[in-house]
Amino acid sequence: MVRPLIERADVLVMLSGLFDSTVDELAPVGTGQVSRAYSFRAGVDEYVVRFVDSAMATSFGKDQLIADRLASSVIPVPTIVMRGTHGDLHYAISRKLPGVQSDELSGEEFKRLTPSLMDTLDAIHHVDISDTSGYGPFDEKDAGLYPSWSDSLLSVVEEGDEDSFYGKWHRMFDETLLDKVYFHDILARMTALLKYCPEERYLVHGDFGFGNVLAEAGKVTAVLDWAEARYGDFLYDVAWLDLGMPEMDFRSRFRDFYRAKGRDISRYEDRIACYQFYFSLDSQRWYAKTGQSEANDWMKDRIALVIDRMGGT
Repeated sequence: MVRPLIERADVLVMLSGLFDSTVDELAPVGTGQVSRAYSFRAGVDEYVVRFVDSAMATSFGKDQLIADRLASSVIPVPTIVMRGTHGDLHYAISRKLPGVQSDELSGEEFKRLTPSLMDTLDAIHHVDISDTSGYGPFDEKDAGLYPSWSDSLLSVVEEGDEDSFYGKWHRMFDETLLDKVYFHDILARMTALLKYCPEERYLVHGDFGFGNVLAEAGKVTAVLDWAEARYGDFLYDVAWLDLGMPEMDFRSRFRDFYRAKGRDISRYEDRIACYQFYFSLDSQRWYAKTGQSEANDWMKDRIALVIDRMGGT
C-alpha cells in the first residue's frame, strides 16, 4: 500500500491551526489505497481532509476541476474549500456529504441503489466537455495527455520517468510477482480489440463505484475521488463496474439500460472486454508494485472469465 502515514494527533493540530472554530469529532474514513482521510467537525460544519504524497498531488487538482465543472449539475460532488501542504504531504479539505460508501451496503441495499448508480454514471457521461482537448487522463489544465484514445490505453506498457510512481517498471518482470508472459498475453488480447473502440470523447470517472460513491436511502449522495478521470469511451466505466462486481452483471444491466433509451452501442462486448484487459494490465503493475499477491490472483481469475466469455483460450 502507498497510503501516507500521518498520526491522528498531528492531523488535529494541523486542522486546529486552519480553522477559527473548535475542531473535533476527528475520525478516519475510507479505505483508499493512495490517500488517508479523516472526517471532522469545525464549529457546526462537517468536512473531510485527505492526505497524499507528492507523487499523487495532481489528483487534488483534478478533483478541484471536476468540482467546479459539476457545481451546477445533478451530479453530487464535494466542494473543496482548502488545499495545501503539511510537511511532505499534500492535503485537500472538502465539505462532507451524507451517505455511506456503496461497498459497505448489504446486498439488498446495493440492489436498491443500482438504478441511481446507473443514472448518475450516465449523467457523468453526458457532461459537456467540448471546451477541453485530448484523450486519456487529463492534467490540471483540463487537457487530455494523449492524442487518441487508443494511445492512452497502449501507454500502459510504457515506462515513466525514474522518479515517477512506476518509474522504469519493466524491471519488475524480474524482481516482483509481475509475470512477463501473462502480461504480454493480455496486452495482445487488448490490442486486438482496440480497433472496435471508438475515438469519442466523454467524461469518464475511471474508478466509479465501490468506495468512491456515497449513498443514502437508495440514492447516490456523492461521487468522490476523480484521480483516475479521463476523456474517452464511456463504456470504460461500465467495464470497471462489471469487472469488480461480477455478481451484479453490470454488463447486461447497462446493455438493457442503453437499449431502453434507444441507444445502439456498437461492438459492445468487444469494447467492454478490451477495457477489462486494460484494467488487468494496470492492476498487474499495481499489485506487483505493492506486493498484493492475493489481489493479483483474484484479478487473474476474473480475467479468465472474460477470456472464456470472449471464446478465447
